Amino acid sequence: MLVHLPATDPLSASSSLIHRAEFLLQEMALLLKIILEFIAILIVAIALVKAIRKYVRMFRYQGYVVQPPIRLDLGLSLALALEFLLAADIVGTAVSPHWNEIAKLAAITGIRTFLNYFLHREVRELQESHNVVRSTQVE
Repeated sequence: MLVHLPATDPLSASSSLIHRAEFLLQEMALLLKIILEFIAILIVAIALVKAIRKYVRMFRYQGYVVQPPIRLDLGLSLALALEFLLAADIVGTAVSPHWNEIAKLAAITGIRTFLNYFLHREVRELQESHNVVRSTQVE
C-alpha cells in the first residue's frame, strides 16, 4: 500500500513565513502606534494639569496671572505631543502601506507640521517676550 505524503513546496513554505513575518510586523507596528499615541495623550494631560495648577497658584498668591510662562510651558508640551502623534502615524503606515494610507499620512503630516511650525513660532515669541520682561524686572 502506497501512502502519498503531501509534497512540501519550498515556495509555499517561504511564502507562509513571509506572511507570518509581515503579520508580526503589522502587530508590532500597531502596538508601537498605540504606545506612541498614549504617550502623546499623557504629555497633554500632564501639561494641562501643570498649567492649571500654576494658574491657580499664581492667581491665589499674586491676585493676577502672568500668562506667558504658563502658555510657554503648555506650548512646548503640545509641540512634543504633536511630534509623538506624527511618529505614531508614520509607524502606522510603515508596514505594507496602501496608497490610501500614504495619502492620509501626507495630509496628517502636512497639517501637524503646519500646526507645529506656528506653535514653535508662538513659543519662540513667548520666550523672547518673557526674557524681555525678566530683564526689565531685574534692572
